[in-house]
Amino acid sequence: MRIVSLVAHVPYAGIPHAGGQYVLAHLRALCARGHEVTVVAPDWRGNGENARLLRAELGIDVIVCPPRTSGRLAEWWDTQQIRLFPVRPPRRYRRAVLQSRSARAAFARGELIEAQWAEMGWLALSARTIGSRAQRVVTAHDVIAQTYDRILATTRRGTPARLLGLWRRRSVSRDEGRLYREMDTVIVFSEKDAAYVRRVSGGRARTAVLRPPFDGGACGAPTAPPEGPPTVLFVGAFFRDVNAQAAEWLLTEIVPLVRAVRPDVRFLLAGAGPTPAMREAAAVDPLIEVTGEVVSLDASYEAATAVVVPLRMGAGLKFKTVEAMMRGIPVVSTSVGAEGLVGEGVTGGLMIDEDAAGLASALLRVLEDPPAAWRAAVPAREWARSAFSSETFPARAEDALLGYGGAR
Repeated sequence: MRIVSLVAHVPYAGIPHAGGQYVLAHLRALCARGHEVTVVAPDWRGNGENARLLRAELGIDVIVCPPRTSGRLAEWWDTQQIRLFPVRPPRRYRRAVLQSRSARAAFARGELIEAQWAEMGWLALSARTIGSRAQRVVTAHDVIAQTYDRILATTRRGTPARLLGLWRRRSVSRDEGRLYREMDTVIVFSEKDAAYVRRVSGGRARTAVLRPPFDGGACGAPTAPPEGPPTVLFVGAFFRDVNAQAAEWLLTEIVPLVRAVRPDVRFLLAGAGPTPAMREAAAVDPLIEVTGEVVSLDASYEAATAVVVPLRMGAGLKFKTVEAMMRGIPVVSTSVGAEGLVGEGVTGGLMIDEDAAGLASALLRVLEDPPAAWRAAVPAREWARSAFSSETFPARAEDALLGYGGAR
C-alpha cells in the first residue's frame, strides 16, 4: 500500500525522545511489511538534517516543507498560535505542507495518510481539501485534553493564567473532538487512552490500541540488582517542560527525604536537555549525576537499583516506565507516570504515590532490600515483554493501521 506519513519530528537513529524513537520503529515496521512509505514534515526543529539521516537508513522519500516566511516575528506568532490552539500546528507550517507540490502529489497518490501526533492529524484533516480521498489515521501519542485538564486543576482561580487555561482546555477539547471524529481510525497506546478518545469525540471515534515496541536491551538485561552504590534513575528528554519540572521536584523535595535515611544513595538523571538547575545540583553534589544526551541509555539502566518517574503533568503511556518494567527494575511513580499501565496487565514492582514523602518512602523500601524488590518485579517484567514485544510489532502495527486489528 502507498502510505503517506505526516510527522512533526523526522526520526533518526538515536533521536533523543521517546516519541521520535517510536515513529522510527513504526516506519521501519511498515517498510519491513513491504509498504511504500513517503514521509512528509514541516521544515522545523532540525527536520532537514533528520530527513537526510532517515533517507540514508530506510531509502524512502522524505519531503520537508519550508515555510515562505521566517524570522523572529514569525516565530513569536507561532508561539502565540500554539498557546491558543495547542492541537493545531502554526499556520505558516500548515500552509508550507499543504502548498508544497511534492507533498500534494504524495497526498494524491497515497492510499492511506497517517499522522503521528495530533498536530499532524490536523494536517491530515486538511488533506481532503486538496483532493485526497485516502483513508486517514492519526496516532495520538498523548490525548492532549488530559494534559490541559491537569494544568487547569493546578492553576489558581481569578488569575490571568486561569483564564488562559480555561481557553486552552476549551480549544483543545473542541479541536481534538473534531479530529478524532473525522479520522477513519485513532491509534492509541492504551485502553485508558482509547476510552478518553471516545469520550472527547462524543463516542464517535473509531479507536485501535497498539502497544509500542521496546528493544533497548531489555530482554538481555540483568535479572538482579546491580552491585555497587544504590542508584535511583530518572530518564527523560529534559527539554520538555513536564520532564524538567519533574526532575527539579525530584531534586528539591524527594532527594532530601531519601538522603535523610540513606545518605549513600546516588541519583542519576539521564537524557537530553538538562536544565541549569539540574546541572547546578550535580555540580555541588557528587552523588547526583546529570548525563545530558547519550547515544544509548543501556548503561544508565544497568546501573539502576530503582527507577523513579515523578511526573505530575503530561498524558498518555510513558515509555520510560515500560522500559524499566521490561528490564525488571522496580519502578516508583506517580499515577501520571504509570498511566496506561495500571489495570491493563501485571504491575507488581510498580509502586505508585503522589507526593514527595510517599515517593521517597517507596524508594526507601526498594533500597532496604533490592533483591526482594527485584523478585517482586519479575511478573511485571514478563507481562511487559510480551505486551510490548518488538518481534510482533510490525504485524500489530499493520493490523491497527489498516483496520485488521478490531478497531472500534
